[in-house]
Amino acid sequence: MTSDLAIALRESYEHGSSLFDDSATRDIETRIPLLGYPIHHSMAPLVHNYLFKSKNLPWQYYLLESEEPSDLLKVLDNSSEHCIGAAVTMPHKVTFMSHVDEITSSGKVIGAINTVFLRRDKATGKTRRIGTNTDTIGISRSFSTIAPSLTSPEAINRPALVVGGGGASRSAIYALHYLMVSRLKSETDELIAWFNRGASSTSGAQFKGKLRPLHSLEQATTLPAPYYVVSAIPDFPPQTDGERLSFAITRELLGRENALEKGVLLEMCYHPNIRTSLYDYAEKKGWHVIPGTEAMIWQALAQQVLWIEDELINEESIIEDLKRIVRDEISRRAANAEK
Repeated sequence: MTSDLAIALRESYEHGSSLFDDSATRDIETRIPLLGYPIHHSMAPLVHNYLFKSKNLPWQYYLLESEEPSDLLKVLDNSSEHCIGAAVTMPHKVTFMSHVDEITSSGKVIGAINTVFLRRDKATGKTRRIGTNTDTIGISRSFSTIAPSLTSPEAINRPALVVGGGGASRSAIYALHYLMVSRLKSETDELIAWFNRGASSTSGAQFKGKLRPLHSLEQATTLPAPYYVVSAIPDFPPQTDGERLSFAITRELLGRENALEKGVLLEMCYHPNIRTSLYDYAEKKGWHVIPGTEAMIWQALAQQVLWIEDELINEESIIEDLKRIVRDEISRRAANAEK
C-alpha cells in the first residue's frame, strides 16, 4: 500500500515540477529556517539535521525566532541562502498562508500551514512557494503505527476526542474529527464554524466530519468514551473556570473503570517533560499513551520528503533512532533545569 508520505510527495507535483529535474543538485549547502516565536526550546533542529546527515546532505535546519513574517520572506527571497523551503509554527501558521503562492487541499481545509516547499511552474519555469500542513500526517502516523495488538475493532464505532482549541487542534480534527472539548467555548465555536463552512474557491474541499462541542460535565457522563484522543493543550494546572471544566470533562471520559471504554491517547505536549499529568492519569486508567514527540518526528519526516523530494530508506529504523535521540535530549534538558 502506498504510504501517506509517498502520496504527499506525488501530490506536491500537482503544484509544479521538481526543483531537481534538471542540472540542479541537492549537494549545495542549503539552510532551511523554522519561523516562530518563542521557539528556543524546539526539538526540530535536532530531528531535521539528523535526517539531513543520514542522507549525506550539506543542509542545515535552524531556528528563525521572530514575530515578523517578513523575516522569513527575506530568507526565501535571498538566492545566496539556496533555501528550498521552510517550516512555520505559532504564531504564524494561519497568517503565513497569505505569503505563499498556493496552498494544498489539506492546508485549505485545516486553515493553517506548517510547511513551505518550492515547485517550478510548468508553464513559466518560475519558482512557486507552496504551503501545506504535515501535522496531520504526524498525528495519523502516530496512531496508525502502533502495534495491532493495541488497537480494538470497536474503534470504528466510537467517537474521537480533541482536547483544545488552538492551531494543533485543527490538524487533529482533520485527522480524526467527531468530538471536541476546549477550554474556551469561543475557540470551539470558531473551529466548528471553520470546518463546517461550505466548499468554495478559497476554502478548499468540504469537510465531511461530524463535530460537536462539549462544554458540560453532565453531558460528558452521558456520552460514550472516545477511542482515539488527541490532547493539544499545555501541561499546566487549570486556573480559569473554562480550564477547570475541560480538566473535569477530559478525566470523566478517560477515567471510566470499564475496560471496554479504554483507547489510545496522543499527548501532544512534551515540553518540558514527555510525561505530563494527563499522560500519567490516562496510563494509570489503562489507556495506551503515545508521546507527542512521535507526532513531531513523523510530521518532520513528511517535511523532509517534500523538501528533498526523495522518500526515506529504512524508515522504521530512523524513527526508532529519532525517538531515542529526542527522549535523551528532553531528559538532558530536564536534568539541567533542575541544577
